[in-house]
Amino acid sequence: MNRSRRKSVLDFLKPLSVGLDGVTNFGDAERRWKAAAAIASGEPEIDEEALFLLAAFSVEARGVGKLSPGGRIELFLSSAGLSPSEIRRLRSSLSRLEAGPRSPEEEIVHDARRLEQIGAYGLVRIIADASKQRLSLAELAVEIERDARDDFKTARGRELSAPRLALMRDFARTLREEIEAFS
Repeated sequence: MNRSRRKSVLDFLKPLSVGLDGVTNFGDAERRWKAAAAIASGEPEIDEEALFLLAAFSVEARGVGKLSPGGRIELFLSSAGLSPSEIRRLRSSLSRLEAGPRSPEEEIVHDARRLEQIGAYGLVRIIADASKQRLSLAELAVEIERDARDDFKTARGRELSAPRLALMRDFARTLREEIEAFS
């Protein structure tokens, strides 16, 4: 996908990304694409266009980007030159990202998505969400430990995640120790 088409996709996503959940913003689509590109670096036979689209639209998969048949996102993708089979492939890939990625591109975007959920970046998001849910600090520690799981699909994803997962586990352990210190 050339730079112009990528810009067109990102420009399309921008107004859809603002304020969906109070945490997501437009930068997330580009950030996820850059993380996916870093994970894919040096991988043979990666479909770069499919990787870009999957990374960009995976941010929207939670809400407006469900890519329903005949919907405005599908119409946009058609006008951007994607064939019906490419759109179906994107829709299928988005549905499998979290639970069961099958293709190398899906595994890469799965890992890029997970990288955003861990480390200092992920901790801030977990804490912000916990605040909205009014979780106790003990519940927050449990939430952080739950999210510090190693479910990465690629060797590069596991490599990038290791220090981030260690940070989260250490933070949760320290938080729990400080809670228990004066209980």
